Amino acid sequence: MVQNKETYPETQCGGAAVKECCRIIATTLLSLLLPLSFLLLSRLSAARYFSSINDEQFHKFSILISFFLQIKTTLILSLLVSAVAIGALTHSLTGHIPPFLISERRRFYAAWVLLFVMQICLSLGIYGTVDAEINGYTIGKLVPARRAVFALGLHEMMIFWRRNVVKPAVDETIFGFSGEGFSWAEKAVLAVAFGNLWWRSLREEAEALVVLPWVRVGLGMDVEAMDGVGWGLYYLTAAIGGVWVVKGFLWGLTRIFR
Repeated sequence: MVQNKETYPETQCGGAAVKECCRIIATTLLSLLLPLSFLLLSRLSAARYFSSINDEQFHKFSILISFFLQIKTTLILSLLVSAVAIGALTHSLTGHIPPFLISERRRFYAAWVLLFVMQICLSLGIYGTVDAEINGYTIGKLVPARRAVFALGLHEMMIFWRRNVVKPAVDETIFGFSGEGFSWAEKAVLAVAFGNLWWRSLREEAEALVVLPWVRVGLGMDVEAMDGVGWGLYYLTAAIGGVWVVKGFLWGLTRIFR
């Protein structure tokens, strides 16, 4: 019996460590849904462009990706990402989080609904783009400063998404309560994961959202509504990055002239 009492705290510590690792992994993977949404939207934008200039290309797409292009199912994903972008921009400017008409009591369920819908859209969409071998449009590369501002804005959007949607849902599910703040391990893992995704894919493919509408205009083609939404979403994300650049500049000035 004495041996059981001595090993029981160790077992508790081991169980807590496993729970914490599972929480960090789950939080990181669900946080990456937001940047992955930009990757999917940019690939679908490229698919719409190539199908509009070449009808044969459209028939080569799988049934799944054709469904995404024809039925406009990306509108749901675009609206979800746009809501997060508006919330992140409002928080950057005012420091307050817009409630979006959702009570505090129902936010846990709303968070899981958002995560579920986004996961379904991404799973079907990314699978379809990989199956159709669709890559982002990388012609007309943007200047590095513009990329950096967009990357900063996307990172801040992801942090906003993690803090207000992912973390409450995961913490409530695993521990029964939502903790405060983030550990250094969480921040490091998420930073590495986001940096890898940005460098491997998003760095160039996300530019399709802003480049292709101008290409369509230059060729005298009609700009589709989804392309306009993607264009606005790109600049909304860049605006978030710009706000943080200005804040950092002002903070630096106050530190220098204090």
